[in-house]
Amino acid sequence: MDLARLFFRAMLVMDVLASCAMPFLPGPVWLRAMTAGFGLVGAVVLVVALRLAGKPERYTRRLQTVAGALCMTIGVAFVYYLGLYSASSTIFAVALYFFASTLDRRGARIVYATCALLYFVVTAAIAANVCPDLSLFSAKDLPPLSRWYRVVIQQVMYAVTYYLARGSKSSIEVALARIQSADRMLRQRDAQLEEARSDLDRAIKPGEGRHTGERVGSYKLGSVLGRGGMGEVYEARHVETDHPVAIKLLHANMLEDADLVERFIREARAASQVPSPYVAQVYEVGTTRQGAPFIVMEMLEGHDLAHYLRKTPVLQVKQVVEMVEHCALALSAVRDAGVVHRDLKPGNLFLIDSLPRKWKVLDFGLSKIHGADGLTKDQAIGTPAYMAPEQIRGGAVDHLADLYGLTAIAYRALTGRAPFVGDQVARILMDALRRMPAHPGELAKLPVEVELVLAIGLAKRKEDRFARVEDLAAAFTRAANGELDNATRARGWSLIKQYPWGSSVPSAAEAGGRKA
Repeated sequence: MDLARLFFRAMLVMDVLASCAMPFLPGPVWLRAMTAGFGLVGAVVLVVALRLAGKPERYTRRLQTVAGALCMTIGVAFVYYLGLYSASSTIFAVALYFFASTLDRRGARIVYATCALLYFVVTAAIAANVCPDLSLFSAKDLPPLSRWYRVVIQQVMYAVTYYLARGSKSSIEVALARIQSADRMLRQRDAQLEEARSDLDRAIKPGEGRHTGERVGSYKLGSVLGRGGMGEVYEARHVETDHPVAIKLLHANMLEDADLVERFIREARAASQVPSPYVAQVYEVGTTRQGAPFIVMEMLEGHDLAHYLRKTPVLQVKQVVEMVEHCALALSAVRDAGVVHRDLKPGNLFLIDSLPRKWKVLDFGLSKIHGADGLTKDQAIGTPAYMAPEQIRGGAVDHLADLYGLTAIAYRALTGRAPFVGDQVARILMDALRRMPAHPGELAKLPVEVELVLAIGLAKRKEDRFARVEDLAAAFTRAANGELDNATRARGWSLIKQYPWGSSVPSAAEAGGRKA
């Protein structure tokens, strides 16, 4: 956009200077007046193009193509007075190079055809004495062969200019693609490394645990399925029916902390209150003979999102859309049950491998039940890379914090890195409060409409986000299909213009977030 504005500004200056000189130059009055008129029209076109070039959401390829064709048409009429065979014709080569090197193939061809065809028609008419040459630098005294030579050589010059411009564009695009690919790979590897460092317990392979073989309630424990910060999850079977389940046990060293025990029990209570097929079902809550609380949950066959992201840093857009749609159904049920999850992250989204495919939301250990006393009042809890700004501040949160978390996960799955990364938790939290994430388009090739949906879902102020997680999912689906509605598109562009990707968030926006 900066190059386009620079070009239109330079053309506007030349147009104005040439038009202002018309009263002082020789030639028929009517011709100079007509030329000045074309100069005025050209100035209007250039001013409009200059203004639109500063608005990415409105400066489309089609608009640029129209601007190029108009500039060429008006230019031929304007240069007729100066002399189509004179040095002034070189300005068309400059304009042609700009449009041919910035437009797509179809647009470049339209602008080139407009320039070459109009210029050929007028110069050929003059060379054949069909049209009088009344220009300031007239070629009417030249021999016919010389005039026809200039007609041909001018077309050759424009063809060569077009060829060089398109070749230059292709070479630059290839070089940029290689650089961006290498940069994306490095960033994604760095992000994977950071995630692996902070989530090593999830990478531990299943095996025997200290409770393997023991009986818990009506179930016999098998191998360990996973280990987390608060407990272990075991494979288990009902001793009478042999029904497979997963049982979560609190770590023994946490039993003396009443708050941690209460948080563990609250996870079961919160999950059991959400009647959704997209939330892991809780069958039973109990206490072992040693007094350790346990949760009996449905056995899930598959892997969590963190597993898939360790295998491949980026998922396809359609895969992320499916994940968001399913998780939105879960989170809408969570919201309607008066619960806020507060710890959405790749490790807590689980994909059922069997058909039909289904994503489920897991781990309500940090959830907040509406109306219940919180164990973490005024504390920032959650996973730093996926926490909403209001959650980081430790204030009251609602379902919009979960909406933010789901959008942050989608950003991670689409780009190969979390919205904010680093080796220091404090730095991640400060960036999440005061900066916008890096431009998704610099990390992966994404439809612009998907980027707009991400911008809304990751808004610092919760009132700038979608009102409901269902709205987020619907917008993702439409954006992936290139059918995003105009209202959402305009809303996304407005947010990006106010808070560009990768920029620092103005203090006013932060203050607004504190009031939210």
